[in-house]
Amino acid sequence: MSTSPWRRTALVRRLGATALVTAASTATLIGLDGTASAGTSTHQSLNDVPQRVEEDKTVTFSGTLTGVADQPVADEPVYLERSTGSGWSQVETEQTDSQGDVSFSVSIQRAADWRLTYNGDTLREGDSSAVQHVAVKQSINERIVRTAAAQAGEEYEYGADGPNSFDCSGLTQYVHEQVGIELPRTSSAQRDAVQYVSPDEKKPGDLIFFDDGGDVYHVAIYAGDGKIWTAPQESQDVHKDSIWDDDYTVGRAW
Repeated sequence: MSTSPWRRTALVRRLGATALVTAASTATLIGLDGTASAGTSTHQSLNDVPQRVEEDKTVTFSGTLTGVADQPVADEPVYLERSTGSGWSQVETEQTDSQGDVSFSVSIQRAADWRLTYNGDTLREGDSSAVQHVAVKQSINERIVRTAAAQAGEEYEYGADGPNSFDCSGLTQYVHEQVGIELPRTSSAQRDAVQYVSPDEKKPGDLIFFDDGGDVYHVAIYAGDGKIWTAPQESQDVHKDSIWDDDYTVGRAW
């Protein structure tokens, strides 16, 4: 009897402004043909799974099912399974193709353990791969909001750009700097430097520019649900507030 492990590789690529995280695994599920009434054993292992991926990104698991002499086994069901601590559940089932290949593409929403399972048939006993944990990291816009929230209570000071006091554009520049994004210093220059976004399509982490029909007089970071993180004026510390004026534009630096 011979066994052969699953082999797993990871590919990360960037398409435009959207990160697509692809974990491509090449696997070998070994099943030996035989004539005995009891099935022969199989073995799976899953290697090199990405340790962390961004929330809502697509991860593709793929493998190859082979039998005796490493020949592909076609038309066999393989399961992708997930556990978040309360037992295993099947996420997807796919049949192997004529080359014994199978793949699964899933959107990762939260941290979980993952494995690939082949249940076997009358000639092959089933087995599951080693358990691999995939953690979820926050997307960059959520990191912007989290970093802005961490400045709550810092004092307003005109011309200040952190880390202990801020004016409005000093806050937005500082927060973006912490996540690796460079912005100009003033609110008007920041609006000129970022991508315009329709107000109806704004997301947490976007920049809210208040204007009086032309010139920008204030900038803040959108927190979601109609709220912003802002350093508005003297005597007011950095805090979360409601969007107080309908006359604004939205920009995106991430």
